[in-house]
Amino acid sequence: MNTNREQRCIQLFNRFKAQFLRALQLDDAEKDYYPSQSSNEFNRLLADRYAADFCMLMIRLTSHMGVDDFNNNWFYFSDFIYQDEDLDCQHAIESKQKEEDDDD
Repeated sequence: MNTNREQRCIQLFNRFKAQFLRALQLDDAEKDYYPSQSSNEFNRLLADRYAADFCMLMIRLTSHMGVDDFNNNWFYFSDFIYQDEDLDCQHAIESKQKEEDDDD
Protein backbone atom coordinates (compact mmCIF):
# COMPACT_ATOMS: atom_id res chain seq x y z
CA MET A 1 0.00 0.00 0.00
CA ASN A 2 1.32 3.42 -0.97
CA THR A 3 1.60 6.24 1.51
CA ASN A 4 0.14 9.62 0.63
CA ARG A 5 3.59 10.95 -0.27
CA GLU A 6 4.32 7.97 -2.52
CA GLN A 7 0.95 8.38 -4.21
CA ARG A 8 1.63 12.07 -4.83
CA CYS A 9 5.02 11.15 -6.33
CA ILE A 10 3.31 8.71 -8.69
CA GLN A 11 0.82 11.41 -9.70
CA LEU A 12 3.64 13.90 -10.24
CA PHE A 13 5.52 11.34 -12.34
CA ASN A 14 2.48 10.92 -14.58
CA ARG A 15 2.10 14.70 -14.94
CA PHE A 16 5.79 15.16 -15.71
CA LYS A 17 5.69 12.31 -18.21
CA ALA A 18 2.76 13.92 -20.02
CA GLN A 19 4.56 17.30 -20.08
CA PHE A 20 7.81 15.79 -21.37
CA LEU A 21 5.91 13.84 -24.05
CA ARG A 22 4.21 17.05 -25.15
CA ALA A 23 7.57 18.86 -25.28
CA LEU A 24 9.13 16.04 -27.33
CA GLN A 25 6.23 16.11 -29.79
CA LEU A 26 6.52 19.90 -30.12
CA ASP A 27 10.28 19.55 -30.68
CA ASP A 28 9.62 16.98 -33.43
CA ALA A 29 7.04 19.24 -35.06
CA GLU A 30 9.47 22.18 -35.04
CA LYS A 31 12.04 19.95 -36.79
CA ASP A 32 9.40 18.92 -39.36
CA TYR A 33 9.53 15.28 -38.27
CA TYR A 34 6.51 13.29 -39.31
CA PRO A 35 5.19 11.24 -36.37
CA SER A 36 5.26 7.49 -36.81
CA GLN A 37 4.57 4.53 -34.57
CA SER A 38 8.29 4.06 -33.83
CA SER A 39 8.93 7.77 -33.14
CA ASN A 40 5.87 7.97 -30.89
CA GLU A 41 7.07 4.92 -28.94
CA PHE A 42 10.58 6.40 -28.72
CA ASN A 43 9.14 9.69 -27.41
CA ARG A 44 7.06 7.79 -24.82
CA LEU A 45 10.17 5.97 -23.59
CA LEU A 46 12.15 9.23 -23.46
CA ALA A 47 9.34 11.01 -21.61
CA ASP A 48 9.19 8.10 -19.15
CA ARG A 49 12.95 8.39 -18.51
CA TYR A 50 12.92 12.18 -18.25
CA ALA A 51 9.98 12.10 -15.82
CA ALA A 52 11.68 9.48 -13.64
CA ASP A 53 14.92 11.49 -13.57
CA PHE A 54 13.07 14.71 -12.81
CA CYS A 55 11.08 13.09 -9.98
CA MET A 56 14.28 11.65 -8.50
CA LEU A 57 15.94 15.07 -8.62
CA MET A 58 12.90 16.73 -7.03
CA ILE A 59 12.85 14.15 -4.25
CA ARG A 60 16.57 14.64 -3.59
CA LEU A 61 16.24 18.44 -3.78
CA THR A 62 13.36 18.54 -1.29
CA SER A 63 14.63 15.87 1.10
CA HIS A 64 16.40 18.42 3.30
CA MET A 65 14.28 21.54 2.86
CA GLY A 66 10.99 22.78 4.11
CA VAL A 67 8.18 24.31 2.12
CA ASP A 68 9.53 27.87 2.38
CA ASP A 69 13.02 26.85 1.25
CA PHE A 70 11.53 24.93 -1.65
CA ASN A 71 9.40 27.91 -2.72
CA ASN A 72 12.35 30.29 -2.51
CA ASN A 73 14.49 27.96 -4.63
CA TRP A 74 11.72 27.29 -7.12
CA PHE A 75 11.03 31.00 -7.68
CA TYR A 76 14.76 31.65 -7.99
CA PHE A 77 15.08 28.89 -10.62
CA SER A 78 12.17 30.21 -12.66
CA ASP A 79 13.48 33.80 -12.43
CA PHE A 80 16.95 32.63 -13.45
CA ILE A 81 15.65 30.73 -16.48
CA TYR A 82 13.38 33.50 -17.76
CA GLN A 83 15.49 36.55 -16.87
CA ASP A 84 16.26 37.33 -20.53
CA GLU A 85 12.57 37.30 -21.42
CA ASP A 86 10.99 39.03 -18.43
CA LEU A 87 12.15 42.24 -16.73
CA ASP A 88 10.59 41.26 -13.38
CA CYS A 89 12.65 38.07 -13.39
CA GLN A 90 15.77 40.02 -14.25
CA HIS A 91 15.18 42.46 -11.39
CA ALA A 92 14.55 39.60 -8.96
CA ILE A 93 17.86 37.94 -9.93
CA GLU A 94 19.75 41.21 -9.65
CA SER A 95 18.34 41.91 -6.20
CA LYS A 96 19.11 38.36 -5.06
CA GLN A 97 22.71 38.71 -6.24
CA LYS A 98 22.97 42.08 -4.52
CA GLU A 99 21.69 40.53 -1.27
CA GLU A 100 24.27 37.74 -1.54
CA ASP A 101 27.05 40.28 -2.24
CA ASP A 102 25.99 42.33 0.81
CA ASP A 103 26.05 39.20 2.98
CA ASP A 104 29.67 38.49 1.97
